[in-house]
Amino acid sequence: MNIYNCAPQRSPDTACPPPEDHTCPPGVPGACVPVSLGGKPKQSRRNKLDKLLANNRVPSALGASLFHMARRYLAGKTPANALEERGFATLRSLPKELKRVLSCASESLDSLSSGERNRLFDASLLPAIEQPVDLAQLATAFAQEIAARVGIQAFDDAACATNEHAGRVRVRPFVPGEENFDPLVRICRVNGLRTSSFTPPLALGDYTPAEVQQRCRVILEGGELRQVCDVQAVDCPGNDLSGACQRVLEIEAGQGVVVEGVNFSSVDATVRIATRAAPETVLREVPAQLCGDDETPLTERIQEQDRLILDCRVHDRLTFQVPGDLAPGVYSFQVAVPNVSPFPGHGPVLLSNVEYISVATPSSARFEIKSETLFARAETSPASFGSDEVGIRILAVPLFPDLSSGDAQLPNGGAAIRFTDVDSGETRAMDHVLFSHQQPIAGVALSIRGFEIDGEEAFEKQIENTLDVFISILKNQLAFVLDHLKEAGGIASKLASYGLQGLIAGAIAAAVVVAIDVFVALWAPADPIIEDMIGPSTQDLVELTSMNFALPAASEHVTPQGIKVKVTPLGKIAGQYRERREYISDDEDSRYEIVFRYTRLA
Repeated sequence: MNIYNCAPQRSPDTACPPPEDHTCPPGVPGACVPVSLGGKPKQSRRNKLDKLLANNRVPSALGASLFHMARRYLAGKTPANALEERGFATLRSLPKELKRVLSCASESLDSLSSGERNRLFDASLLPAIEQPVDLAQLATAFAQEIAARVGIQAFDDAACATNEHAGRVRVRPFVPGEENFDPLVRICRVNGLRTSSFTPPLALGDYTPAEVQQRCRVILEGGELRQVCDVQAVDCPGNDLSGACQRVLEIEAGQGVVVEGVNFSSVDATVRIATRAAPETVLREVPAQLCGDDETPLTERIQEQDRLILDCRVHDRLTFQVPGDLAPGVYSFQVAVPNVSPFPGHGPVLLSNVEYISVATPSSARFEIKSETLFARAETSPASFGSDEVGIRILAVPLFPDLSSGDAQLPNGGAAIRFTDVDSGETRAMDHVLFSHQQPIAGVALSIRGFEIDGEEAFEKQIENTLDVFISILKNQLAFVLDHLKEAGGIASKLASYGLQGLIAGAIAAAVVVAIDVFVALWAPADPIIEDMIGPSTQDLVELTSMNFALPAASEHVTPQGIKVKVTPLGKIAGQYRERREYISDDEDSRYEIVFRYTRLA
């Protein structure tokens, strides 16, 4: 027996079909697809939206475009462009119960407050129903979303990737004859790793393994090859930490470096690159994109005196591009900031401490990413309501060095990877190729979404079919905006000019995940239990699969739907790296794990 109740805020005339159809949405507030009696409790639409509002900082262009297209289709409008023609054709194939789901989702969007709608969707792509989305405007809006997401990755500021601003002037007064060896400009971190000039000073034991130079070799143990890495303490390629060498990052020529420090106080700051052997002789001077720290106070009160804050509590950031024609080798670099302080005695240019990078030739290697297993450490709660029904969807897109992209790759023939009757403690095979390529890439964007969907078979199918239609239209829209990414207002070119193209893949992965999130949150009773955005650059893939580099550190992050992701490296052999990614949903009391394998093919 099933019980059908309509969500109270909906008009029965529009949200619910006639009683004899028995597909009226019951149970979950805001849901557009019913749940069956005895199914596990589902999160409300409000809860899913609140998670998105709390964890997503950039409105979705693709989500807005898709919803507006659906609204125009439901209103009986004639398709006005190629995207609408393809989208309308897909929507026309929907059975009537799925068209009602679409109508319900559209009503859900309209029921949002204007503030919530503008935080989740790009408002410029939600015009009046008579007006289709302008395709050039869609391409530009998507490029702006990517730039904002790159800005968050590089600067923790959505605006800074394209709109730079300097940090506060933090220069001590000039005292003639005074000897003070503290740099007037300080580099605290390079690509997130702390330097020897970090202040307050760090003891050697305070540095993480990722921040010290390691020499790795392969040994034969028990008939198997195993990687062994030792901390390098002498003949440092860069700075000395008094007992260990500071790590010198390997950066591909043409890629970017993110620097964090103190007193990046002019947008005319540059980065001076020199050879390791002659750091005083400037080989190249390249522009930088700045993002000043607006939050840390200029001064603090100490012993009844106001004193400048000059330590690494300040988070001024900049990025610069390593020249594409720079020969392989170790180079020194310094940040050079025009002296805009009221103390000209320091000279016209303020220089930072010296840091080092190792420049590598861009790789043309080919890689493959696969999933191996799914492990249910803890199924969704309450377990007494039955086993989990898990559906996982993965979409991968290659990004090429010229900022063009390849076709989206969907494992399992584009269908959800389904696991039925999953209980705590069970491991299931998940042997799928998620990504592969034949031509050189700059990086790859992987968007991963997993849902717990239980209920009657008809309702499960309704959810799956609606998602299939959405993914099909999303794939078409994604292909369009990626094809026009290079031309969209010069935004991508600007990102590349400061070496930020390596972050674009991760931004695309996040944009796809959020587009799916906002759609699902507005209609489906399916609960998110797995969510991830993986965007490795080619350099990342090279280091992961090479025995010359130590294993990366374990890491954690939180996704737009509030899923906690814990990444644990499992080991590497020649040409192959494996990691476990654990997905923790506090709302569902669930913990699922997927093991991924990265392989260098050539």
